[in-house]
Amino acid sequence: MTPAKFDQSNKVFISPSDLDPEQCQPIHAYVGTACGGSCDGVPIVVTAWTPNGQEMEELKAGNPVFLTCVGGLPPHFLSTQFEQATKPA
Repeated sequence: MTPAKFDQSNKVFISPSDLDPEQCQPIHAYVGTACGGSCDGVPIVVTAWTPNGQEMEELKAGNPVFLTCVGGLPPHFLSTQFEQATKPA
């Protein structure tokens, strides 16, 4: 999957200085806080990803999405809607 730009993004994560930029694409993100529910006010980072044709076929076939977070905690919530991504239950 490819990192996607989205209207609500307010931060761009770039490759570390010791890594060749061709090895790590910039990732647009929304950095803010969750709104509502039991996570109200908790810091969040939302990113968006676009599947390629083969990945789309795999998703249609029911295959899962795996997300690896290097150097941090795994996400607690995944969504296809930005509004839902900022209001986890």
